[in-house]
Amino acid sequence: MDPFKFGQVVSGKDFCPRPGLIKHVRDYIKQGQNMYVQGERRIGKTSLIYEACLHLKKYRTVYVDLFGVKSSDILAKRIVKAIISMEQKESGFFSKIFETFSHLRPSFTVDPITGLPSISLDATVKMTPDDIETVLDLIAAMQTSKKPVVVVFDEFQDILKLKDADETLAMMRSKIQFQSHIPYVFTGSLRNKMDEIFIDPESPFFKSAILVAVGPLAETSFKNFIIKRFENGGRSINANALEQVFEIAGKVSGDIQQLCSALWSISTTGDSIEQNSIPKAVELIFAREAKVYEADINIISEQQFKCLAGIARYGGKALTSSQFLMKIGIPSSASVLKALERLIQLRILLKSGDEYKFTNPFFRAWLLYKNF
Repeated sequence: MDPFKFGQVVSGKDFCPRPGLIKHVRDYIKQGQNMYVQGERRIGKTSLIYEACLHLKKYRTVYVDLFGVKSSDILAKRIVKAIISMEQKESGFFSKIFETFSHLRPSFTVDPITGLPSISLDATVKMTPDDIETVLDLIAAMQTSKKPVVVVFDEFQDILKLKDADETLAMMRSKIQFQSHIPYVFTGSLRNKMDEIFIDPESPFFKSAILVAVGPLAETSFKNFIIKRFENGGRSINANALEQVFEIAGKVSGDIQQLCSALWSISTTGDSIEQNSIPKAVELIFAREAKVYEADINIISEQQFKCLAGIARYGGKALTSSQFLMKIGIPSSASVLKALERLIQLRILLKSGDEYKFTNPFFRAWLLYKNF
């Protein structure tokens, strides 16, 4: 069985230890300290929080994924669904939840094909920022000394996309600041947006949480983790090959595991994985993801594509320089900046310091492979 997990929350033996960071997060949770966890995508933020909460006795976690949230109605309903999911086994409080949100007609269904349960709420009933207030009050009522609660808002920066973002943030802050006994954890992968929420003096959440920065895993310990994963499956990986894996994947843990998973797929027990195995593994990733890459290309303009292809070939720094403009065939730096803004909005690119990077390094490799 493939031991490399990516694109999902992992725990236990699948989680590469971050002992120092885990201890900080657990200590903050025990203190009831709010924190915002910041790091690039696929670096392991959600798994870190999940692992930290998993081994805290008695604690229950309300996990709310805000990725792609587009209205306060959707936001409120996601929180309600998260509470219901957590409280299904608590019959007394479960009844209270159903009573509080009876107007939403909550119901459970089971997918007949996958067998997975899901919760649905009445789509015709629209919720507002005021309803979120009620939801947060309910979370406060759930908190007891015997059963403390941790609330996790994942991809919290997406709340800025709401039309009533300022009103929603102000209302949430007005409630959360009086729930000092409940630790709130806000995670995000877009640093500039998270800074806008937690560092901008004009924001309602200004200085409302402690920063926990999640960077790349310590390279030596992560390499040892990868080596042992291969060894447990009767395989070995050459040191130079492993170094190249880290380089291709930009030292991002999720991308490294994805490439290792592809190497696993093209090898068998007893194999020694060398550098000459990597092109075949990368081509396997291309085969699996090409439709996604093509879809991204189809939704961007010609200038945005020129900019994207230029970054893939020449790197993501000094993109308004005359040299870069000449290489990609766009005469105006303003046009490049506009293209970059759109590519970031689409989450095809991200900005790290003064450099623009692909959110998916294999997309960059595919563009070069296709000679675009």
